[in-house]
Amino acid sequence: MLKIRHIAKPQTVGSHCKKRPVEIEHKKMKQNLTHIAIVVDDYDKAIEFYTQKLNFTLLEDTILSDTKRWVLVRPKGANECSLLLAKGANEEQISRIGNQTGGRVFLFLHTDNFKRDYQNLIENEIKIVREPSFEDYGTVAVFEDLYGNLWDLIEPKKVEQNFYSTGILKIKDLTKIDFAVSQLIKLRDQTLLETGNISFDIKQVKDDPSKIILWECFKNEQSFNDHLNSKHLQDFTKLCLVELENGYITNNIE
Repeated sequence: MLKIRHIAKPQTVGSHCKKRPVEIEHKKMKQNLTHIAIVVDDYDKAIEFYTQKLNFTLLEDTILSDTKRWVLVRPKGANECSLLLAKGANEEQISRIGNQTGGRVFLFLHTDNFKRDYQNLIENEIKIVREPSFEDYGTVAVFEDLYGNLWDLIEPKKVEQNFYSTGILKIKDLTKIDFAVSQLIKLRDQTLLETGNISFDIKQVKDDPSKIILWECFKNEQSFNDHLNSKHLQDFTKLCLVELENGYITNNIE
């Protein structure tokens, strides 16, 4: 008997590289975390603690039934995630009150003033589990809420913004363009060795080779000022090869 084999239709070149609709939709996806549930034993007691002792804002308290309410609280100044105070409705849920994470820190509360908010914990006799410490990421202490859930109070270390500078230079002598560019490259290489420098880019205008654009980035303004006083910049300035047409302090747009 003659057996006929079905031969798969060959794929066209590059067909396997096409993105499927689902992959494209995932790239367009936008999600955010809105609520985190904390299991409590009494709505009013929980509201009192979070609003009067931690100074949270009561966003909503809606009665859903004789035994259930929809209660949301959120730290002052926050605009995203809020806490849903959910009353335990059975033995299993009640057993989780105060220990939803098996003894690990459950929630992380960021603050713009650690000293103020830590003092508030002390004044309200909230239990401090770990005294304040200074870590690479900021100042932190661990406290317990009224049920025993562990919280980190953190003031993140402030990240210093980089300092950006743009300079528009004009080479004075058109017969010395190549020499001026070579000296700028030398200045760039020396500047890149500065501990406070992040980048130093040299651009030459295509239609006007005598015009040079410098893009520089430093760790902070002090690093930029140190660069202005550096020996290699002073030596370059003494050559009198260029004049500054415009200089700008700029912000980086992500």
